[in-house]
Amino acid sequence: MLSGVSGGEITRAFSPRPAVRLPGAVHVRYLLGLVVLVLLYRGAAQIGYALQFAGPVASIVWLPVGVGIAFLYLGGLAYWPGVLVGVLLANDYSALHLGSAIGQTCGNVLEVIVATWLLTRVAPRRDPLARVGGVVGMLGAIGAGTAVSATVGSVSLLMGGAIAGHELPGVWRTWWLGDASGALIVLPLALAWARLPWHWSRRRVLETGLLLAVLAALGLALRHSSALAYLVFPVLIWAALRLGRHGATLAVAVAAGFAIWETTRRTGPFAYDSVTESVLATQLYIAVAAISALCLAAVVAERQAFAWRLAASRARIVEAGADERRRIERDLHDGAQQRLTAVLVRLQMAIEEAHDAPADVPAHLETAAGDLSEAIDELRALAHGIHPKVLTERGLGSALQAMATSSASPEVRVLEIPAGRVDATVETTAYYVVSEAVTNARRHAGAMAIGVRAVSAHGGLRVEVSDDGRGGAGEDAGSGLQGLRDRVEAIGGTLVIDSPAGGGTRIVATLPAAPDQLP
Repeated sequence: MLSGVSGGEITRAFSPRPAVRLPGAVHVRYLLGLVVLVLLYRGAAQIGYALQFAGPVASIVWLPVGVGIAFLYLGGLAYWPGVLVGVLLANDYSALHLGSAIGQTCGNVLEVIVATWLLTRVAPRRDPLARVGGVVGMLGAIGAGTAVSATVGSVSLLMGGAIAGHELPGVWRTWWLGDASGALIVLPLALAWARLPWHWSRRRVLETGLLLAVLAALGLALRHSSALAYLVFPVLIWAALRLGRHGATLAVAVAAGFAIWETTRRTGPFAYDSVTESVLATQLYIAVAAISALCLAAVVAERQAFAWRLAASRARIVEAGADERRRIERDLHDGAQQRLTAVLVRLQMAIEEAHDAPADVPAHLETAAGDLSEAIDELRALAHGIHPKVLTERGLGSALQAMATSSASPEVRVLEIPAGRVDATVETTAYYVVSEAVTNARRHAGAMAIGVRAVSAHGGLRVEVSDDGRGGAGEDAGSGLQGLRDRVEAIGGTLVIDSPAGGGTRIVATLPAAPDQLP
């Protein structure tokens, strides 16, 4: 209900900016969006009324709620007045008490606003179907929003005398499941197909056509044999695995459409003598089919995204390795190689002058010794940059302590070190995570203190570096942090970077006990 909240407050919270601040084109676009939303909402409501099967106050499936949530999620909450107008045009108030009509209207509008608001919080990037967590969040938002409508609407009907007290639980359940089923059909379909799959090949298009043909055949067969009802699930699995979110949402919509059509015609596997049982069975069938297909499609999307990131990471690692080899070649050519060449020249001069001017030989040898000493120092420094000796001989803990000792400003404090040794590759990765994080904090963050922890955890290694700098660190292309993520993920680890502006930076790398043997 809307008690305690004025219409003016709602308008200020969700309406667009005043027209004087909006360019004319944007204002026109907003008005056109409202018109489109109203037409879509009312059209979906007419479909619901045509399929009305549960009774005058609840439907077997209510599609407008999915239309409203999808439109507000993609277009913005500012379009909520379109939902209100759509509800007023769609609902039939002739048989309802005034209070019941107002309650039903408020519930229908609130469910869309609440579900959309929650969805923007759990999936702010407008792609909840791309991961399992997003799908779960979307299901929670749908469940909470539709529960608001079912509660407000059914209670208002009870208070208005439209239903008796003993009918309240059944009406609430049918209302809630009907609205949730409508959202599960329309919302994922709209989110998935808001971006058309332009990359689909002709083969993928033909596969989609075959999928729809199989679903249509199964749908037609349902009226003759209820034993075929759940043969749709292998087809849904096929759609999710092969066609991703686009195929899964389309398959769910088609399968649900056939199930609803058969039930409302009192045929098919969900047509029982009791209307209540028929409605409940159909709604649960839609819910189970949608949740199963969407979760499987999200798993596929997550694996594909990981594969793409891994391929890009490998490409960057290969390029970084090539750059590093070129740098080492350049350093060797310009430094140690030149020194060693000078040593060779000095020794040759000493050999030639040993007979003619023996007195000059000591000077040549002394110069050669100096050049050789400098060459050794340069090679040692170069080798230290590639792999610190203390890390190889004494392990990660000693290497981190040596790093902290050699760091003058800012202060680096090693708060915890692992008790024993782990895989050499894992130790090297952990060392360079700390080294890069400390370097970034010193050069870019303006940190006064840096804390380092490295502990054995759950059979692996957990490394944490935190500083009190300015924060705001990002993984820009070619940045050191992106390189760290590539290095960590290449051995099967994970990297978390928490760097709010003005709040310091915290980098946590979780590494396996042994690196993954990636193909």
